[in-house]
Amino acid sequence: MAPHLHNRLGSPVATPQDGLYVRLDAPAGIHSMGGQLQITPGLEPLLPDLYVESWRGHGAARPVNAAPLHLLEFDDVLFAAWEGPDRPLREQTEQAYRQLLQACRERGFEHPARIWNYFSDIHGEEQGQERYQAFCVGRAEGLEALEVPLGSMPAATAIGTRQPGLFIYLVATRTPARAIENPRQVSAYHYPEHYSPKSPAFARATLLLTATGPMLMVSGTASIVGHESRHLDDVVAQARETLNNLQALHDAAGRELPGPAWLRVYLRRPEDRAAVAGVIAAHYKGMKPGPVIQWARGDICRRELLLEIEGVHA
Repeated sequence: MAPHLHNRLGSPVATPQDGLYVRLDAPAGIHSMGGQLQITPGLEPLLPDLYVESWRGHGAARPVNAAPLHLLEFDDVLFAAWEGPDRPLREQTEQAYRQLLQACRERGFEHPARIWNYFSDIHGEEQGQERYQAFCVGRAEGLEALEVPLGSMPAATAIGTRQPGLFIYLVATRTPARAIENPRQVSAYHYPEHYSPKSPAFARATLLLTATGPMLMVSGTASIVGHESRHLDDVVAQARETLNNLQALHDAAGRELPGPAWLRVYLRRPEDRAAVAGVIAAHYKGMKPGPVIQWARGDICRRELLLEIEGVHA
């Protein structure tokens, strides 16, 4: 049976419904309050945008708190979050993934559809590796331990922050989503070894058939063709290439799908916002209404990449 999964990015509401809420305008942390799971992952919002992302399922919300896990269960969807220190990153990431996915399985939600990962100092060194590589190794070890097959990887985002701590949260369902790959790119889990001893383990997007229609959840996407970064030091060209990748994912999932309801743009340099906004406006000028756009400062997984974009089509 298709899940009743609802998602939007919009202005804060005075009396929100039960569900998962992600906001950027508060100190980093994960908090459960009744039927609401609130996450502030340590990102820096680019004002004046103070949008709040919300997710909800069908039926009554059932919160379960078992630190460091926070779980919010609906009849057909489970929201799960993990908060802890981000050093040593490899070990913490593996532990987080094991605990999160095991908790999902124990409650009958065996299919993680979308995962977000945030941690500090993404390009720093730890135990002889760049910290992003250490994260990739820990994530891969956690997924391998639970025997998650490559073809069932969830969509994902991994962004560096300036606040310490590892924040991971996910959406899991009882029914599987379909992994979508980008024909313009090598699948992340097949990257050459020089990017990381363990390749990044995620799908470029996942397509979930919900009770109200298809939902395409797009991973963090950047200016990569094949497996190589393109347009070094040219943020406008990187933005155009990123949007080409987003369009390719949309086409691969099905051109009849709606356009993006919202996009979140991560910028390494906040001063690039006006230039990137112009590229996005031109790309979606024929779409009425266009996507809601949230802007945040964040460090992308490769030093040479200046921006990353994720979003939801629904």
